[in-house]
Amino acid sequence: MKKLTRRQFTKSLGQGALAVPAALVIAQLPSHAGDKPMVDPASATAQGLQYKEMSESEANCAGCLLYTAIDDTKGACTIFPDNTVPAAAWCNAFAAKPA
Repeated sequence: MKKLTRRQFTKSLGQGALAVPAALVIAQLPSHAGDKPMVDPASATAQGLQYKEMSESEANCAGCLLYTAIDDTKGACTIFPDNTVPAAAWCNAFAAKPA
C-alpha cells in the first residue's frame, strides 16, 4: 500500500470539500423543465386559481413574475412546479413583472 503524505491528504480533503457543495447545487437544478406536462385546467389548483389556457386580456403568463420562459410558447411557473404553462395562459396569481 502506498503511503499518503500529509500534503496529498490535505489536497484530496480539499477537493472532496469542494465536491459536496457542488453536488448539492447541481442536484437542486431543474431538470428538463420542457419535458414536464402542460397544466391540466381541470386540476384542483388550476380551478382554484381560475386558470385559463388563453388570457382574455393583455395580462398573461409571459408577463408574470412567477413565470420563466422555456421557449416562445411555454414556460415554468412557481405555482405549477410539476407542469409547464402556455405563455398566453393566465391565473389569478398573476403578478406583473417590473417594467
